[in-house]
Amino acid sequence: MNHLRYLPFLAVLATILFTGLRPDPIPQAFDQQDKLHHLLGFAALMFTMRLAFPQWRLAWAVALSLAAALLIEIGQGMLPARQASMGDMLANTLGVLLGWASSTLAYRWYLRRIGVTTEPEAAEPVARRVDISRS
Repeated sequence: MNHLRYLPFLAVLATILFTGLRPDPIPQAFDQQDKLHHLLGFAALMFTMRLAFPQWRLAWAVALSLAAALLIEIGQGMLPARQASMGDMLANTLGVLLGWASSTLAYRWYLRRIGVTTEPEAAEPVARRVDISRS
């Protein structure tokens, strides 16, 4: 049952790879719509990566997400009807950061919901007891 947490990550990764590396770009309803797709796609990738691999350090998850973004942009540059752009890579990077922030907020909400606090409690001063009988 624990393996089900990988399914959302694999679904998002497959969607990003399929749409990012298809020969023809997705038709746009408005100008720069592809930037929104990049932002939301990589936010979802990072969010689901943090769910699938909670034991990974944040730096590894961010590095792998950005490496995937860069490889997809390079792959798009090799397709005849597609082109790589710095704007797309910026949207990918912002999406990774958005996904990280969203996963962090969701995790903190979850901990509060189940009654676990993440904030250090204020240290209460401990009253010293003086044992008069030993003097």
